[in-house]
Amino acid sequence: MLHGTFLFAFAAALPPNAEIAGRIQWNNTAPCNGEACQKPATKYELISKSQPGVQWNDNGGYCGSWAIQRAMLAKGAWISQQQVRDHTSPSPGAPASHNNEILSPNIDEALSNLKIKGVGFDYKNMALPQQDAYFKWLKKQLVAGHTVVWMIMWNYASYPAYNMKIPEGVHGHIEPVIGIQSNHPLTDETVYDDDNVVHYNDGNYNMYYPTFKSLYGDWSGTGASAECTGGLSYCIGPYSYGWALEGFLDEQEGLPLSLSIDPWEREPDLVQGSSPIAITGTLTATGLTAASTYSIYRWDSVEEAFTYSDSYKATTFTASSDTFIFQDPATFSSAGTTYYRCVEVSFDGVLV
Repeated sequence: MLHGTFLFAFAAALPPNAEIAGRIQWNNTAPCNGEACQKPATKYELISKSQPGVQWNDNGGYCGSWAIQRAMLAKGAWISQQQVRDHTSPSPGAPASHNNEILSPNIDEALSNLKIKGVGFDYKNMALPQQDAYFKWLKKQLVAGHTVVWMIMWNYASYPAYNMKIPEGVHGHIEPVIGIQSNHPLTDETVYDDDNVVHYNDGNYNMYYPTFKSLYGDWSGTGASAECTGGLSYCIGPYSYGWALEGFLDEQEGLPLSLSIDPWEREPDLVQGSSPIAITGTLTATGLTAASTYSIYRWDSVEEAFTYSDSYKATTFTASSDTFIFQDPATFSSAGTTYYRCVEVSFDGVLV
């Protein structure tokens, strides 16, 4: 999937038609002036802590890998884009040269092998069109504090992607969705037209706030072009794709933990021969109880996670408030996987 930016806004995927190709440019510092780029002043919001940035554009484009990476920062993990692809199999119908590109058929395997607890929307069995049910599912996941990896259609692009077979592949780009905004209490499960979802687009440092109403799109069948009817260059089609990342496949109960990284803008492109760099991680634990004791554990491989022994303990602390910030003095490699968890410790040293 070749990726670019539609005018000043959105990163594209899949070889588009000539009309779209003429509108694509890649500019990760481009200003964002459209309505969807402006954060609305809503009464209620829940936005997970993550960071934007820029994906790799090799071997079809790493949008799926990057979306998983950034969505998992909000859960306390760093996962290199290549590590995501290395933990799945080729997607049926995708070019073999694309090196396990993340698409709708193989994302579940990637999440499972990475020990990520992911719950997907049932696009395979849901009646068409799926948008109303999907938006209700999406809002519920975001209100619960989960990040979501969604797959969108590009206006005028034809689907399914590559040689994938329906119901797979009616999408052209993958992004992390990190929050929800509303003028109604978030306990209200109704999807309102002016509710906003909050997402990155993988190609710049902006955040986007489209309304649910603006996200509807049409698509009439194999080989047909998408029609985004809400005024955006991207949309959710009658086949609607999303995976909520709830946390980790770990039996141990943990506290909410997010990871910010430095540098954060982009990961050195290993496919292009760049060398990995050392990343500094800063963790924010929330939901703590003052005077309770907690430990933060760190694992630098998927295989080792989640083994709770002193050798994996990064720090132990007694909370003075409901939040604790910890900058790990030990860096980690941009090319690897580093998972953190924060767990409560009882007086006898046993994990609660």
